[in-house]
Amino acid sequence: MSDIFILSLFIATVILHLLFIKKSKLLVCLAVLYASFVIVVILPMFNATVLGWLQTHPFGRITAFVGLILVLYILLSFSNLAEFSKNITPTQFITSLIYRVALIGLFFTTVMYFLPDAIKNNFGALTRILFLNLVAMAIWFIIPLGLALAYRFKTRRGWLV
Repeated sequence: MSDIFILSLFIATVILHLLFIKKSKLLVCLAVLYASFVIVVILPMFNATVLGWLQTHPFGRITAFVGLILVLYILLSFSNLAEFSKNITPTQFITSLIYRVALIGLFFTTVMYFLPDAIKNNFGALTRILFLNLVAMAIWFIIPLGLALAYRFKTRRGWLV
């Protein structure tokens, strides 16, 4: 039952992303998601006190991750990166859809990674395969980067491939 709920939530989030996030904001979404991931996952590894606190308060880590995404999205939407990303020209709807699925997949995987083990143990096999293992996290992490390289960005000096 939890697999169906998580999968439905994932699909609903992808659809909402398609409806409310313009293609011109995909580069901003990518930068925000990866920056938040690095700040919440990688940086605490270098400070034992912060890492210890985050391990004892997993919902604090989830809140920090989602909060950073929101704050950075707002800040980067008004930056030069937003202007640069307005010139993104994905050629097909399917590429945009796959890109959005990959971004939302990385978001779900990261949030689920921060959940306590007691909650993770309640999820079914499908959720574990799609979101709750390091291989899935690596795949969700690599797909958006690969797709970002597939886009061509138009700058004032020409096309950046």
